[in-house]
Amino acid sequence: MLKSKIKPEFFYISWLFIGMGMLIAYPTPLNSDNRLLSTSSYTVTMVALWIAVILYLAKKWSIRISKTDVIGGIILSFLYNFTFMFSAGLDNSNKGLTLVGTYYLTHSFLDCAFSVFAMISWAVTLTYTISVIRTYCIDQLQLDEAYSSPQLFKIFGCLMLIWSLTIITYYPGQISWDALRQFCEFEGRHLSYLNFTYTPTNHQPWFVTLIFGSLFKVGQKLVNTNFGVFTVVLFQTLVTGIIYSIATSFVWKKVGKIGGILTFILFASPVFSTYAITIDKSTIYYALCVAYYLSFLKLLDNVKQGVSSSYEYVLYLIISFFFSEFRNDSKYIVIITTTILIGYALIHHQKVRYLIATMAALLVLLLGWNSYLNYKKVIPGAMSEPLTLPARQISYIYLNDKGSLSKKEIETINKVTPVKQLRKNYDVNSGDNLKNLFPMNTFLNNETIIHDVVNHKITLRTTQTQKKEVKNYLKLWVTQEFKHPVKYVEVYLVANGKYFNPFFGLSGENNSLFLNYFPTFPNLLLTTWYPEFNPVFSNRIRMNVQKILNMFLAIPVISIIINVGFPFWWMIILLIIVLSDTGKKKSKLLISIIPLILMILLYTVTPINGYSRYVIGTTAVLPVITAYVLKNNQKSKKDCSL
Repeated sequence: MLKSKIKPEFFYISWLFIGMGMLIAYPTPLNSDNRLLSTSSYTVTMVALWIAVILYLAKKWSIRISKTDVIGGIILSFLYNFTFMFSAGLDNSNKGLTLVGTYYLTHSFLDCAFSVFAMISWAVTLTYTISVIRTYCIDQLQLDEAYSSPQLFKIFGCLMLIWSLTIITYYPGQISWDALRQFCEFEGRHLSYLNFTYTPTNHQPWFVTLIFGSLFKVGQKLVNTNFGVFTVVLFQTLVTGIIYSIATSFVWKKVGKIGGILTFILFASPVFSTYAITIDKSTIYYALCVAYYLSFLKLLDNVKQGVSSSYEYVLYLIISFFFSEFRNDSKYIVIITTTILIGYALIHHQKVRYLIATMAALLVLLLGWNSYLNYKKVIPGAMSEPLTLPARQISYIYLNDKGSLSKKEIETINKVTPVKQLRKNYDVNSGDNLKNLFPMNTFLNNETIIHDVVNHKITLRTTQTQKKEVKNYLKLWVTQEFKHPVKYVEVYLVANGKYFNPFFGLSGENNSLFLNYFPTFPNLLLTTWYPEFNPVFSNRIRMNVQKILNMFLAIPVISIIINVGFPFWWMIILLIIVLSDTGKKKSKLLISIIPLILMILLYTVTPINGYSRYVIGTTAVLPVITAYVLKNNQKSKKDCSL
């Protein structure tokens, strides 16, 4: 039992101190004279309810803490405290030019004591929390029976009914910044005042640009510009609604009514409805994350059971291709996970010809599409896109430890990111400005960059010389990693602090909604038809609806689940549940979590820290993988008891 032989009085007093430790703050900017407990009513209430629930469940259940629970609690406590600690020195004035994450451990004995106390308090609470969750999932849930879900069309119909509030209010839909630029590329928009004509690029996948542009043209020719926009929105709504309905049915069948209803509430929430009515590559990509995961898990089961179905492999191939083309770097997730499936089949002496054929066909499709892009002279995305994290790390070394770099190394940096411009463009939480310093750029987010392209100061297409310079830049980045490992880790943690800690900004603004996205776009993004595109309802009506939707998202449980740091913490908990499994399904369940791990790693190298649009696809797959793990965990437990 939780209390063991400890006297009740001492036990409850200990938890009182633990609660105080959880409230220890890391003032921002740094202020050792103001090292107080958090007085936020939201935080205090959350901590009090959290501990109360733990103590209540400890009385009700037999809680046994395992080594993996302790390890998980320590890891999450480290992430919570160090991400706040490292970010404490950042403010709008310095933008993280000098990271002082060890300040609260080295400034004074009192500061160090407070920090250690906070770490221990969070570690204890998180250890018990993980143990409670694991106990509930293993001992309390009864998932060994088969469940039936409502018919798929009923789930879809209810989802569309709820989404209709957003769809109707924001008719004909909204267009994000990125999508509007895709439309400019699709129509070959000419900007006479800049002497620049948009040319096809793969910065935003050209595959998606063709779909959006073609659908818009059909709707525009049939009715008008507004209906052209709505045609794309309607396509997005149908595709995403069907996939989310299938996922809801999957979860319902795995873990029953409660899990199914919670999954439905998630997908019916404004987060997904507002993306459905916003033209952006992310909208369908989120649903494809779910579709890919469902297809992957089905193949994983087939490999384990030795069952082969050509239909499921063809479906996996199609979904994998679309998943790869709606976000350029998703192809790495597909290739890695499919390779792991092949290895898993070989280890279990199962037939792999279907998997190998699927992998071969996928590679042919991907290479074939790249050949088509080359044939059509579509410019690849600039090399600066995936290098925003390395740029932040190596720039930090230059700005704060220039003496450790030789003249040759500084020259290597200067050829890729001019060193004289690093200080004014450096922001550890955002790599966009550093990205704009690269000699190649397809981002084109301001007129200055377009002017530089027109005047050949930078290029859209990466040249061979630039490739060589970037290659040397990356070699230097790797060598500096061995010289400054602590600083690299510190920059990585700060640059992803909000992704690693779900308690950042819980009571602040939520940026999960794309609502009211009708700003005055700069001329460089205006298509020829944009003046004809107008919302039907007034701004006042749309703003009032937005207030209602934001109120829903402010509900504490909902606000935590949609927080950008939640998927990472939930992934850790799922890993602990799997590692605690003593049955034969452990290796299979570990493999089932690999796509989730890769999706999370993917957004930790993105340019902007805490940007929700990078994370929502990962949030969408959490119900699917959680239901799969819990169901198989229960089966494993049942098999062991026989």
